[in-house]
Amino acid sequence: MKTFAWHVLILGGFYFVISLLFLLPQNIAIDIADVVISTVFFIMLIVLCFKRKYNFINIFQNKFPRTTNYIAALGFVEYFSVLFITIPSIIYGYQASKAQYNGSEIPPAPAEYLNFIYYTYIAVLCLSIIWATYKIFIKK
Repeated sequence: MKTFAWHVLILGGFYFVISLLFLLPQNIAIDIADVVISTVFFIMLIVLCFKRKYNFINIFQNKFPRTTNYIAALGFVEYFSVLFITIPSIIYGYQASKAQYNGSEIPPAPAEYLNFIYYTYIAVLCLSIIWATYKIFIKK
């Protein structure tokens, strides 16, 4: 895999692991920290698009090659969730806010889509971890 794509996956994996820490009981400090971490992630992703690689990721890859595969697998899951959960949620939230502001009926959440994406997310998570395990222990 190209270095740029690998670095994008690893950066997403780092964000996935760090964002798990913010699933603790919610309060304002954790919410602010989550927004800051998300902003830093997107800024680092944009900078990576121009820079093409980060030295700290190269060092991490060389020092921990097995862990890097798992981090990259979790990065794939993170980008899947951004594309199919976060972006549609933002669009639905905008439509619901606009409907509430205009005084019209708030559109119902698409339950079938949510169920499908939930099960697909679990499958993508499992398949990503299986891929990383295969790449580390079986494929030589």
